[in-house]
Amino acid sequence: MTALQKMFACCTCSVMSLISPLSMAQTPAGKSEAADNTVVISAQKREETLQRSAISVSAITAEQLQNSGIQTVSDVARLVPGLNVVSSGPGQNILIMRGIASSAGSAGTVGYYLDNTPVAAASNASLLSLRGVLDPAMLDIQRVEVLRGPQGSLYGSSSMGGTVRYISKMPLPNRSEWDYRQSVSHTESGGWNTQLSAVTNLPLIEDTLAARVALFYRWQDGFIRRVTINPDNLLALPDNMQSSKANTEKTTGIKSSLRWWLPDGLSITATALHQRTVTGAPFQVDAPPGSISNPVQTRLVAEPGTQISAIASIDIRKQFEQFELLSSTSYYYRSVTIDEDASRVINAFFSPPQTRIYPVVMTGNYTNREFTQEFRFTSDWQGPWQFVGGAYYHHVNAPLASQIPVTDGYNAAFGTAYQSFFKGSRLATTAETALFGEASYQFSNNWSARAGLRAFRIHQSFAQQVDGEFVGGKPSGVTGDAADHGINPKLNLSWQATPDQLWFVTASKGYRAGGPNNPAPEATCGNEVRSLNLNNDALRKFSPDSVWNYEIGSKTSWDQRRFTLNATAYQMNWQDIQQQIVLQCGFNLTANFGSATSKGLELELAYRPAPQWQWNLTLNHTRARLNNDVPGTPAKRGDRIPDVPEWTMALGAEYRGFSVWQRPAFVRLDHSYTGSANFLYDRNSPFYQRGSYQLTRLMLGLQEPDRGKGWSAQVFVDNLFNRQGATGLPVAISADLPDTRRIAVIRPRTIGISLHWRG
Repeated sequence: MTALQKMFACCTCSVMSLISPLSMAQTPAGKSEAADNTVVISAQKREETLQRSAISVSAITAEQLQNSGIQTVSDVARLVPGLNVVSSGPGQNILIMRGIASSAGSAGTVGYYLDNTPVAAASNASLLSLRGVLDPAMLDIQRVEVLRGPQGSLYGSSSMGGTVRYISKMPLPNRSEWDYRQSVSHTESGGWNTQLSAVTNLPLIEDTLAARVALFYRWQDGFIRRVTINPDNLLALPDNMQSSKANTEKTTGIKSSLRWWLPDGLSITATALHQRTVTGAPFQVDAPPGSISNPVQTRLVAEPGTQISAIASIDIRKQFEQFELLSSTSYYYRSVTIDEDASRVINAFFSPPQTRIYPVVMTGNYTNREFTQEFRFTSDWQGPWQFVGGAYYHHVNAPLASQIPVTDGYNAAFGTAYQSFFKGSRLATTAETALFGEASYQFSNNWSARAGLRAFRIHQSFAQQVDGEFVGGKPSGVTGDAADHGINPKLNLSWQATPDQLWFVTASKGYRAGGPNNPAPEATCGNEVRSLNLNNDALRKFSPDSVWNYEIGSKTSWDQRRFTLNATAYQMNWQDIQQQIVLQCGFNLTANFGSATSKGLELELAYRPAPQWQWNLTLNHTRARLNNDVPGTPAKRGDRIPDVPEWTMALGAEYRGFSVWQRPAFVRLDHSYTGSANFLYDRNSPFYQRGSYQLTRLMLGLQEPDRGKGWSAQVFVDNLFNRQGATGLPVAISADLPDTRRIAVIRPRTIGISLHWRG
């Protein structure tokens, strides 16, 4: 037992000795009902209660986010059935829903929104986890909504598997609020971490103008050691094991919003967010010589990374007697700059004349500039008909640049005259327009039907320049474009059998646009590309892929709503899958190969046997399989889709029936299980599969005296049993060698204390 563990054990014993035996600090009246029954969501572009919404959707409230220690989108996935996140570090995430997983293509397969702004980084190079989606700080968030299944009619082409929405708290017009949180923790094999946030709500003109400002800071010490490469054996640790904790993270952020209430139902809300994350090194180990149980990086050069994200948006709402009009305008900017040690790659490709390993770095800069405009009509008619519809425009400008310069002294050391190993730049653009609508009709007090359509048109283009020894030492350029159009339909039928029993069936289509391909250089990859037997059109661009989803679900409550059970069974048929082919020459291309089927079952259970107890259970089973062989790859019919665990589970238990220091207190335990998954299709690769892992979080907390103003405190342990596990197999920005790869891992046991003051 470490000194820190002994300190924590002593503190816990001291705190427990102060607990008044069963002083029964009762939950306020009304809390005997399951919390889900009162949660209001806006997943279908209008407000409705969670249990009356006839779709597969989960919602995590602000209180649940706090009590379960949710910090990242990966944490969200552990509490929600059907959602999986392949995480390679802070802000390096690929979202997967219901087994629709792809590391290639024109866009992600899961929609991702911060309020009304899409933040899924839609460009042809955005899916590799190093360039993955923004991980917004859980700063002043009202709730997180997770919609499962294709959301093509209301959310568009990036929502094949589903959609994740972060809903921010909005300014309040008539009262001031202050909220301050700070935590300090220690990570085993690492160091001290700290996090703080401050939020204020300020009415500037009573009932007319209000502002809300939130600040965020997080520092996490590293727990992965960085050592030098062994020059005699690249797959072994060096004799001199001097090391440093490399994978530090510092994230700062500010979010502000201003809301103006005007006469006649008109309101204007302007929001701005800026977030900056700096990492000292990737959150990944080199295996071999490192492993999940021996988290070591073997690098000759440092690998810092910087992610900058900014959002500016303005929403204008006009409320009429029987409908609402909305104009939502937003601009999203994201820049990712990373350095990567390319020493081993250069040694493999340029030996001879290279006779020993030499330090070489690859740098990459990836930028997304995205403008979104949506006009929306939402009815509030008196009668059986309701309608949501509008127009949508989205434009993406995504330049990227990467290079591997020749390190000073390299030419002299090996008698070469190289000017550059590699230099490349690319500009990709996407323009999407759409008209969408969903109409619902209530046949009776019990039966309702909903039908939706989205008609869209997408145009993409790119221009690419490459140069350097990797591509034959001759500069070359290529351009390409692609255009797609189509219609996404949705049909839904629901039966409200009783006030507490809802049943529904849904058929819906999801769609992802095709796009221009990244051409592999002829000098390096020509023979290998020709062996794939792809025609020129397939080498120039790839086609759209689509999915049809069929599901049946229920939302039920029992025993005066103390017990809630929601369940959904589904089948998703995925056609013309956009697959990535990783070439041995170090480059890759995208092509359409065949189909896959994903079948699954999702369960959510909440039980409150007594006012002081709350139990939650989520269970997910997903069986996602290829329906055919994939030419040019080891993938065979019947293979599992990579990165999709067949089983996931999360269990939460909370007890509030005691007090500490004459203050209401609670204890909460969260436990999650993530089943094994395939990383690759190649059964002969040592990186073919990752194992399952389990994570446990324990929290002992003091509440505010009236759950309103005042202070509270929590002692917590993340990864209580110090489990080890892999969360991703990221693709290098230079090239990957077959006998060693980077593996992303979970954070070791972390013990800390958090303080919260609200006024």
